[in-house]
Formats: sequence, C-alpha cells, structure tokens
Amino acid sequence: MTVSSFSQQPSTTIRRCGGSVCRSDDLFTTLSALDADTLARPPHSIAPLFKVLSIPCPLPLRRYAIAACALPVLLLAACKDEDKDAHGKGKPGQIKLKELDSPKDELSKEVEAFTGNHTRIVWTQARKKGASDTFAVSEDLVLVGIDTRNGLGIREILEKPGNYSRPLISTDGKTILFTDKNTVRKGGKKHYKPYIYKTDWRGTKPVRVLDGYATQCWRDPKTGVEWVYAVRNLRATKGLSLEAQRLVRFQLEDPTKEELIYDDSYITPDNIQFSRDGTRASALFPWPNAGILVQENGQWQAKKLLNGCWTAYAPDNSGLNWVFDGEHKSVTMYADDGAKSWSLKFNDAPGVKGREMYHPRWTNHARFITLTGPYSKEKNSSGNVINKGGGSAEIYLGKLTPGADKVESWLRVTKDKQGDAYPEVWIAGAGEAALAGHQIRSGARSAATAGTWPVDHSGLLLVWRDREALNTFRDRSGQKLEARLDSQGAARFGRCNEMLLDGGSFVMEEESAAPAVAHFQDHAPATFEAIVLPTAFEESGSASSDKPNANQSAQVLHAPGMHLQLRDGKLTVSKAAGQSWKSSQPLPDSPFHLMVTRTEAGFALYVNGQPAELQPFPADEVAPVSDAIIFGGGWQGGLLQVALHDHALLADQATAHAASAQARISSLPAAPPRVRVKARLVETSAMPTPEGIEPYTAALVAYVYEVQEVLEGDSPTTEKRLLVKHWGMLGREPVQGFPRTEGQIYELVVERQSAHSHLNGERVMDDTTAFDLEPWFDVSSPRVTPAK
Repeated sequence: MTVSSFSQQPSTTIRRCGGSVCRSDDLFTTLSALDADTLARPPHSIAPLFKVLSIPCPLPLRRYAIAACALPVLLLAACKDEDKDAHGKGKPGQIKLKELDSPKDELSKEVEAFTGNHTRIVWTQARKKGASDTFAVSEDLVLVGIDTRNGLGIREILEKPGNYSRPLISTDGKTILFTDKNTVRKGGKKHYKPYIYKTDWRGTKPVRVLDGYATQCWRDPKTGVEWVYAVRNLRATKGLSLEAQRLVRFQLEDPTKEELIYDDSYITPDNIQFSRDGTRASALFPWPNAGILVQENGQWQAKKLLNGCWTAYAPDNSGLNWVFDGEHKSVTMYADDGAKSWSLKFNDAPGVKGREMYHPRWTNHARFITLTGPYSKEKNSSGNVINKGGGSAEIYLGKLTPGADKVESWLRVTKDKQGDAYPEVWIAGAGEAALAGHQIRSGARSAATAGTWPVDHSGLLLVWRDREALNTFRDRSGQKLEARLDSQGAARFGRCNEMLLDGGSFVMEEESAAPAVAHFQDHAPATFEAIVLPTAFEESGSASSDKPNANQSAQVLHAPGMHLQLRDGKLTVSKAAGQSWKSSQPLPDSPFHLMVTRTEAGFALYVNGQPAELQPFPADEVAPVSDAIIFGGGWQGGLLQVALHDHALLADQATAHAASAQARISSLPAAPPRVRVKARLVETSAMPTPEGIEPYTAALVAYVYEVQEVLEGDSPTTEKRLLVKHWGMLGREPVQGFPRTEGQIYELVVERQSAHSHLNGERVMDDTTAFDLEPWFDVSSPRVTPAK
C-alpha cells in the first residue's frame, strides 16, 4: 500500500445498488431536479434520464411520473440493504455498532467462556485464501477482527487491500491502530517509510497519525494519558527482521506531544510491550539480542537476556517476560529482571502436533496470551516454514496458570486457513488482573553493566564484549556505535559466549568497521586487546585432519597494517610491508589477556599486563593487504572482550586493563563432562536450507542414535537412545558430513546441552519423536562446504 492508499477521498460515496454502481449524491441531486414542471413534460422526454440512471423501464410512458415520485424511496431502501454484506453484516465504515449485554453468536460465546469477559481481537489476514504473508510485507492484506459484544462474529474491519502491519488496540478497546510499512525494494534491499493509522470497530476510513511503526498502546496509571509507543528510522535490510534507530512515544489524543525513549542501539519492534507501571519493557536490541528495557532514574537501559525472538512483557507488575526460542515452539520465561527463568511450551495446543508457532504476544490481561500457528510447509515448497507455511496459520488464545509456570488451556479462535498473522487481544476488566508470586522489585539491579572493562573509554574504535552483550559504545566524538560481526566458514560462538574460531573467522560488519578500517589504514597509533582462550581451553576433541599443525600459522587478527598470528605457540606481529616480529616466549596455554600496541616506532606486546619481548622475525610470507577487520582463521582458540583503540595504550594502562580482564577470566565455567561413543543412527531430521531458516544464518539438526559402545567418559544415558544436536548449517553454508544415513554407526563426541546455554535461541530442525530424551550437543569441530 502506498502512502496515499489511506488518504482522504472525496466526500461523494459510491454504493452498489441493485447490482449496478451509482453515485448516490449525484443521483439524488438529479432526482431532486425532477420538479413538477419536469414531471409534467411528455413521458418520452424524461425516459432517457431513467435509462442513464440504469432504471428498468417496463412501465408505460404515462406512468413515468408516478415511478419518478416513488424512485427516491426505492433507491434509499436499496442502498440501505447494500450497507450489509452477503451475510447480513454491515460493511466496514457504514454499520452502526451496538454493544450487547452478552455474546450472541457461537464463537463469541466460546471466546468469552474462555476469557471470562467482553473480548476484542484484531489481526491482519492475507486476502487470498491459503496465501502466506507471515511478516505482513505485501499490499494484499485485510484487517480482520471479532468483538464478542456486537453480534457480528469474525468480519473484515477494513476490506480494502493494503498493508496492515502490527494491529494494536487502545487500552479502552475502542481504537485500532496499524502500520503501513510502505516498503520499496531497491538495490536488493527493502526500504521502509512506515506510517501509523487509526480506525475503529466500525471500519471508519483510516486516518494517518504519524510516521513510524507502532508497537503498543499504554495508559499512564498516574495521569490517565494514553501513549502509543513506536519505532522510527527503519534501516534498509535484505532480511526479514526490522531494525529501527529510535523508540519514541506520543499521546494518542495529541500526537504532537512526543518523547524519545531509547536510541542506544538498534531495536526490533516485535514485541515491545510494557509493564503496567511503565518501568519495564520487552525488546530486541535488535534481533536476535532479546532482553528488557529498564527505567532507572528516568533513564532507559537495555539488558540482554538471551538470543531469540518475539519478546513479550506481562501487562501487570509481576515483572515476568519471555523470549521465544529458535525452534518457535517454547519460550524462556524470566522473573526478577532475568535472575530467574523457566521454560514453557507454546506448541501443545490440541491439533498443533508439536509444530512451529509464531507471533506470540501477551494480551492486555496477565493470564492470557495469543499466537498463531501451526506452521507447516506445503508439499514441494521451499523456503522458511514460518514465511512459506503461514497460509494455514490460525489465531489461538492461551490461558496461563496463576504463576505462569505453564499454559493450562488453549482456544482456537479461527478456522479459516486464511493466513492469519499479528493478533492483538483486548479483554475487558484486565486492568486489575495479576499473576501470583511475582513482583517488580523497585531498586533491583536490572541492567547488565560492563564492569570496569575497558578501563580506558576514550578513543574506542570497537568494543565487543561477548555474544550476550549488546556491544554498543561511543567513539571519541560521542557518536553511538555498535560492534557487529559476520561469521565466515564454520566460525560460531562457544559455551563462554566467545568467538569460537577453529573452523572459520568473524569479520566486522562493513558499516560498523568503517571507522576502524580508516584509522588502521592511516598507520596511526592503535591498540588491540582481547581475552584469549587458547587451544588447550577450547579443545573440541575432534579428530579432524583440518586442525592446523605446529608449523602452520593461525590467524588471530587481520587489520590494515596489523596482522597477528600464532605459530609454535608464539605470537607473530606483521605489517603489510612484510616486517614481522615474534614473541620470544610462548603464550600461556590457559586463558589470558593479550594487548598489542602500534606506534611509529613499532609494536609492543603485553601478556596479562606485563611487557613481553618481541624479536624481529624474517617473514616467509607477506601479510596480505586488508580493507576489513577479521578475527581468527584456522585457529583452535577463542576471543572475548575484544577492543580496538585509536591510540597506543601505555604500560600502566595495559596493567589496569589486564586486571579488569582477570575478573572475567576467573568467572569462566569449568569444562563440562565429555563422552565419546559409537552409536547407530535411528532417526533424522530435515536438513536446513538458507531460505528455510531465514533470517537465521545457522541451524542445528536433531538426530537420535542408539548407543553401541562407550569409548570414553560415563554412559550418557540410562537407556540406549541418545538425542544429539549437530550443527547442520553455519554461515548459510551446509556442514560437511550431513545429512547422515540411518542405520550407519558413527563416533560421537558429546556434552550435555544444558552446559551450552549459548545454544538457547538457536534455530533447530527437529523432526524426531524423542520428546522425552535429554538433549546432548555434538562438540566436534565442524567444517562447511563453501558455495560454488
């Protein structure tokens, strides 16, 4: 839908009367001109007028005068009938709604029996039956809803095809808002210029309110002012996930009154929901960095909880919030600002059969949630099951137990296979509803802090703490930046949320890397620092022949004018011109803090804050010229707390930074027990494809084995069956050795998945029947098959 799709139309209305289209105001203007003199004219002289108006003329001409007098009454009656659709229900924008004392139609009765009160639900729907538009990107949608107290059941509120993204209901239940994304595809990317519109349950012609993408309506309990929260400045993207630069709010009744809420990082709009007191909210910073916003001393801070999607926050003051997992089947529920957590299944409704669900969202009542599903691919279809399998998705309501430890019951609202998406639910009397046993604690430590690292915040070119951090920082000018990494090869994240570099490398995203690349290219003073997790710490137990041998160089950092490699356990530092230096002593084989500074005089090396000697080294190869910042490459190690500075830190600063890093090093978890077995493959799952997991770039695949022999470690299970999750795709490339063949025996090196919390939120392909088995994780070192 273009921006003008919802623009004001001329006041003249067109109605369909008796099967023909007539412009009603022009028609009655013409009829009013049939005064006594006109009607007194010969019948044959006014017959052409009736013909123009498409009025059948079977009457003798002498009766035209009588017919003309009766005509206005007949036309009024016909147009009145046309205000109803084929089911006798009023057309959008033309009906007069009555609020009944109780529901009359069967579905409304069923809904109210479930929710216990007057309920309104609105959602977006594909206009063509069976069409899939899960992310509401097309211009061929309609706005659909049900009000249990108007007797009309499910109906099209706005039937004109358009883009009706993320419908919202005001806190009093009367106003409906939606966003027209106004998407333009250009240069392989989607460009957005969204506008927010409002309508009502009559389907009144939408009125444009402001630019932006609306995310929630919230009423201030102290002032009674209704606020609409929205994101602004959506960046152009190739993927499906939206990313905005700012979160704002404006008053529904006076949109000119607007406030900035958050702009410290990009933010994804699905779902941003607020607590009743307005001090907490769910959000993505952006996807897949799922967490919460916390207000402290009038300022909003972000706290990441998990990698995932579709966050939501309870509408009471319980402080409960969730993160939807990468399998799209369950959520991790959090309390006390992330201090407590537990899991809830969202795919156990009758008829869902364990399949994927989507659009999970808390209603305005703390005990009720809504979502869509189930999602399943059609035969011979390709692509994302969520994106391509939404044609059969229906609207569901779920009722939580008083303590939100599970979903106690489900109700399927729709049965239309019409591509339902983005449900929003309003339940009367929800303002006093609350979950039991939980409460937002005032003054609770809410937002994650970066500790004292980095000690020197001036002149930062990059700060990447770990995968769980938001990794935002400000440069010397005060500009907000974000460190973003793209994986290459089989690079991935490890159990300490570090860059795990045995199978590939990470490259700074071009946009976020630009300032650092420009600085390093100028050969100006600079500093690199990181916590290094050596091979001995990261050893995966893989027998792969791809491991580098002692004489091969393993890359740690590749930046313009600074190339760091490991060889024989020692660090080599090179310039692009081929000048190289090598540490005189081997580096530690346990986690340590590494710092390398660059000045006009050369390089300086610090290990755990202590100076280490660098000796000139005749390079046997010239470091390639780089216009990127690359971490890792053929190295069985990992990196944490990586920073680039635009100046050379001094010796006392190296000591301070190392001391700060030591706090993180001492908190690293111990290696979990590892088991090596021979096992026969008995169940497989479908392999992921790049299109099928979008917007994810990596995915696990679940297999079930029967253990034949335990080679090392304790038996992983009391029964013979073993559920193992393998990497099936990394960096949008298939992992070598998969798919595997049922009946074959394989050697596995596995650890309990519970020891690898970094996997929570990852995309998982699981078609197995092993619902009751504890999951294990294959820790062998993967390799990918590059695209041809």
